[in-house]
Amino acid sequence: MKWFAVNCIYQVICGDGKHSPQFNEQIRLIQAECIGKVLSKANLNAVHFNPSLNDCRGDKIVWKFLGVGGIAEVAELKDGVEVSSRIVEPRSVKLYLEKLAHRNKSLTNQTHFDN
Repeated sequence: MKWFAVNCIYQVICGDGKHSPQFNEQIRLIQAECIGKVLSKANLNAVHFNPSLNDCRGDKIVWKFLGVGGIAEVAELKDGVEVSSRIVEPRSVKLYLEKLAHRNKSLTNQTHFDN
C-alpha cells in the first residue's frame, strides 16, 4: 500500500446558493495500491469527508464534490515531507504579502495550541 496526496475539490453552497461562488480545495492523504484505487476511494468517500450542516441562521451548507484535481504519491511519511505545492502568481504582490503576514501573525499569536 502507498500513500497519496489527493486534491479533492468541492463547491460550497450556502442556503439557496445566491452568493459569491465558493470552492474548497482540500489535500487529503489516501492509502491505496495504485492511482485507480485512489480515485475510487476519493469518489466513494468524498461525501463523508464534509457532511452538510446548518449555519447560525439555520441555512444549510453543502460541500458538493466536483472531483479530484490532482494526485501525488507521498513516498515516505516523515517529518517535513512535502505533501502539496503550488505556484501562485498574485495580481498584487503587496496584497499577497500583506495577507501572508496577517495569517502568520494570527497563527503565531494563538495561545491554545495542544501540548
